[in-house]
Parts: sequence; C-alpha cells; structure tokens
Amino acid sequence: MIIRAVTLFYPVENGRVNLDELRDELVRLRELINKVRGDYGIEVRTWRVTLPFMESTWNYEELAMLINEVSNGLGYIHSSLNIPLDFKVDTDRLVGAFLRSGSYMSIWVGNFKELSGYSTSLFIDILRKLIDSGSWMASRRVAALIGDPILTPYYPDSINLGNKHGIALSILYTNDITTSRDNIRGAMSNVFRRAEDVGKWIAEGLGVDYLGIDVSLSPWGWDSVVQTIEKLYGIRFGEPGTLDAVYDLNRAIWESSSGFKVTGFNEVMLPLAEDEALKGRAREGLVTFSKLIKYTMACVAGVDMVPIRANQLGLVQGVIRDLHAIVSIKRRSLGLRLIPYPGGEAEVDLGDFGPTPIMDMLR
Repeated sequence: MIIRAVTLFYPVENGRVNLDELRDELVRLRELINKVRGDYGIEVRTWRVTLPFMESTWNYEELAMLINEVSNGLGYIHSSLNIPLDFKVDTDRLVGAFLRSGSYMSIWVGNFKELSGYSTSLFIDILRKLIDSGSWMASRRVAALIGDPILTPYYPDSINLGNKHGIALSILYTNDITTSRDNIRGAMSNVFRRAEDVGKWIAEGLGVDYLGIDVSLSPWGWDSVVQTIEKLYGIRFGEPGTLDAVYDLNRAIWESSSGFKVTGFNEVMLPLAEDEALKGRAREGLVTFSKLIKYTMACVAGVDMVPIRANQLGLVQGVIRDLHAIVSIKRRSLGLRLIPYPGGEAEVDLGDFGPTPIMDMLR
C-alpha cells in the first residue's frame, strides 16, 4: 500500500484564514508524514490543502494567492477555488486567479435532480479561455462535479464540505489485490485497516478530526487499475465483460470497506492519463471516449484526465448532459476532467503523466 495523498481540510472564517496558524500546522503535518515513512515504512506521494466552497463575500483571488504562498514552499498543492452551484463569477477574473495561484478548481454543475445551465457554461468557458491563453495544460487542474458534493481527498473535486478541520487519505493498492479473486476482499480489508491506522494517527498527532479514507481503486502509471482488472478477471480491458468486471470489483470495495470510516467516491477510477495500461488499450482502439462514458455506469470519473481535440469543445455540454443522466440513475456523484489540446498530433505529452492518446469525442 502507498498513501496517494494526505489531505488537510482547512476551515475558512469570513473569507479568511490565520496564515501563521496554517503555516505551523502544515509544518507539523509534514513532520508527521515523514514519521509515517520512517515508523510505518509507508510511502506518501502527495500532501494537500482543501478549502470550502467559495462565498460571495470572499476576496477569493487574495485568499487563493495567500494559500499558495504558505503551502507551495512546503510542497503542498491546494484546492482554494471551489465553485458552488449557480455561483455568479467573472470568468476572466476567475481564470486569472486560477493561473496565478496554481490552485485546483472544482465546479459544481448539477445535483442529482437537475443541471445548472449557468454552471455548465462556466466550466466550458473556463476550458475555452485556457485554450485561448495558451494555458490548455492547466485544464488538468479543473473538473466539473456532477451530482451532490462529496468530501474527498481526490483532486480536483476536493471540497471542504461543512467547513471542517481534519485529515482524509487516498491510497494506492492495485498491487496488493492481484493474487486471486477469492482473496480480494480480505486483501482489501487489510489495506483499509492499515490506512485507517495511519490516518487516525496523523489526525491525532495534528490535533484535528479524522475524516476517513477514500477507498477508491486508483492508478498511478504502471500501478494500473486496468492491469489489475485484466489479471483478476482474465479479460482484455475494453472487450465484452469489462463493465461487469468493473462492477464486481466495485462491489468488493463496498463490502470490504463497510467496517471503516470512508469518505468521497469509493469506486474504481479510470483516469486515462494516469494509467499506462489504459493508454495502451486506447491506442489499440479497445477503449474509446464513448466506452469511457459507458463505464461511468459502474465506476467513478470514467471520463477523467482525457485529452480531447480543442475543436470538439462544443460537444462537452452534451457529454455533461449524458453524464448527468447516468448520475441521476446511479445516484452516485462523479467528476469530469478533460484536457482540450489545440494541436493536431495523435498524442500529447502531459509532462509527468507522459504521452497520452487524444480521444475523439465522437467515437
């Protein structure tokens, strides 16, 4: 098991935070993370700070810059620009704050009952302005949230619901569950128990609430969800039987985590750019954009970290409507993260995520 992220959910009072207190807390949290590595022998990949939904009385530009100033020097990333449903905002000003602060951004576009036309247009307008400004790569840090908001350590759809003060974890455990399908629930329970022990220990040491684990099965390069599914179920991902395999794996996650404090999505995740085996199946044509939409019926954020053609941005509104229909049936929230690329190549280099196929939204 690897801890993918330790996320500090930090409260905001009247649009402000005490920067000295936050800095001290982040320093102490880093010390605890270092002890996790030493005492528990567990690798921790990232550490993060998440704020609540923005309010109309906030100077969100100043707040995001201040959070970045405090967190960046200590190696934290942060989610300081979370946009609630139907929140009216100047798009140019918002995009400027987003680019200057380095924040991640979640835009809530619709609950289980209905979509917001305004919020959907806001999400698309932000992607368009990032393309026009030559900052298309920054769309990696923007996601639409479809369904009811959830408290998750996974970025970009990480929001401090209820203005809490606490710690939540996300974990990497693809390599811990590949021995056999017969033992998968026991293997998952062992991973979740170990993660919960660490999370509670960190929260107690920091003097904040323990908010739980998002037990989603997520990839990181060749720590691949797709490779895990293929080993466990004897299929090539994308062939008939894939949806059933994903759903069966989700049931194992839900059953194995029932005795633990969980928070967030808690499902199989299929972010294209983050899973090398998934990229391979996309290159072969076994996985297409339409299939990724279909797979959201049985997994979370099936359309995540997907490069698309910038000239297909006009199709995004329809994609959001389709995903909202799935959310309304499934009654579980999901995220949408697209990376509109203005070039004509078949693949795009996403830096630390490497070369990734560009998907045709009509296939």
